[in-house]
Amino acid sequence: MSRERVARRFYRMDSSNDLLEFMDRGYSAQHENRWNFEVAWEAANKVGGIYTVIRSKAFVSTEEMGDQYCLIGPYKETSARTEVEEADFPHNSPLHLAVQTLRDQGFKVVTGTWLVDGNPQIILFDIGSAAWKLDEYKQELWNTCNLGIPHLDIEANDAVILGYLVCQFISEFRQAAEEYSDVPPRVVVHCHEWQAGVGLIALRTRHVDVATVFTTHATLLGRYLCAGKTDFYNNLDKFNVDEEAGKRQIYHRFRSRTFIEAET
Repeated sequence: MSRERVARRFYRMDSSNDLLEFMDRGYSAQHENRWNFEVAWEAANKVGGIYTVIRSKAFVSTEEMGDQYCLIGPYKETSARTEVEEADFPHNSPLHLAVQTLRDQGFKVVTGTWLVDGNPQIILFDIGSAAWKLDEYKQELWNTCNLGIPHLDIEANDAVILGYLVCQFISEFRQAAEEYSDVPPRVVVHCHEWQAGVGLIALRTRHVDVATVFTTHATLLGRYLCAGKTDFYNNLDKFNVDEEAGKRQIYHRFRSRTFIEAET
């Protein structure tokens, strides 16, 4: 590596630390009515690598956004018991109003702070408390996007429930945030991987006025192909991706993820 490239590399490292001097823990965001929600199946739920990603950025996110930053994920009692300090949001906060609306509708919603560096706020939805809405959600997904979910794919069914709960919460939150300040709310919803991405589809089809971001961490079909000892890299231009996804019974996941990426 040349001296110039080394210098640039260490300059970037030093600069990232210097940026902390300009972070105000959400003071500016609060006055500008800016909010950032980060949605992941692994929020306070250690399953794989996405957990490490969102945990590692929690500190800098709260240094920048303070209480205007909030994580959202599914409620997993075993994990939440050790990773989350349960607490209600302040009663005058639009977060509290939106959460209470969903609770009044019969959904179990756990709130508090995630016990990692930065102690970010977190909202966890109990998937089981909304299972009675699954058929309705799946019908809406089909009617609006022609995306069908097999009845026996439990993981995909859970992703649908989480997605529509996220959408419903964000919709209620945005309405509450309009009354929270004289400044119109600016809301960003950032979803990680297809398990959380159904929420982005629902936000679009229900025309909720928020900005959306989708981060993919690995290609779903690529994982299956590599696990099958396929000569993956030498045959990238030869795969019929629709056919390969169908063979592995993940076409609905593959197609929903493609739809999310196209929409965001």
